[in-house]
Amino acid sequence: MEAWSRYDTPGQTIYACADPVTAYMELLAPYRTDVNRERRALQPIADAMRMDLDALWDQIVAEWDEAGTMKASWRPRAFRDGRKLYTLRFPDGWWIDITATDTIAALADLHARPWPTTEGPSDTPLTLAHLTGDDRTLTTAIAGVLRERVTLDDGSLPMGIQFLSKHGHPRGGSGVCWAYWMRYADNGLPEPVEVSVRSVIGEDDPDLRAAQSYCKFKSR
Repeated sequence: MEAWSRYDTPGQTIYACADPVTAYMELLAPYRTDVNRERRALQPIADAMRMDLDALWDQIVAEWDEAGTMKASWRPRAFRDGRKLYTLRFPDGWWIDITATDTIAALADLHARPWPTTEGPSDTPLTLAHLTGDDRTLTTAIAGVLRERVTLDDGSLPMGIQFLSKHGHPRGGSGVCWAYWMRYADNGLPEPVEVSVRSVIGEDDPDLRAAQSYCKFKSR
């Protein structure tokens, strides 16, 4: 489950964001983590050379640049060319607000502790930190309970989970995201979600540039 996204469940899940900058942040931020991980892996070499890690990293990146190799903080053009920005139109329905007190209380009624976590079963009562955290064993288990055991007051099933991006909300955007459970497709039925717009991602896209600035990335 480590490879699963936050609110994946058995079946198909698609994720959407209320604004483009948040969508780009959700896409780019993991690459920033990968670069930092590679940088930290050089610590033993820096120690052996009696160098500061930042100085060693800057030296390596400078050598890559001189050799014509793309810097660690750059994404290739194929990164953009292989993707598009999609505008989705969801069917009418209701979302579960993962930050709501009602949601936390309902989970306590729906699932007797302990909850599974990456460190083993936990009897700790759930809080917002658990529901929005990075423990995929726990958050996917929570999503599974909500998907399979929740029926709304009007008799309908929830479409999925509404949550705030862990990267916050950008200027002029809400940072709201949705995890949509594709119940129709999972049951072999036509999926009511519509793609209303498909947009290419240009190098000069202001929303992409804003996200790149936040993540300290550039792209060609």
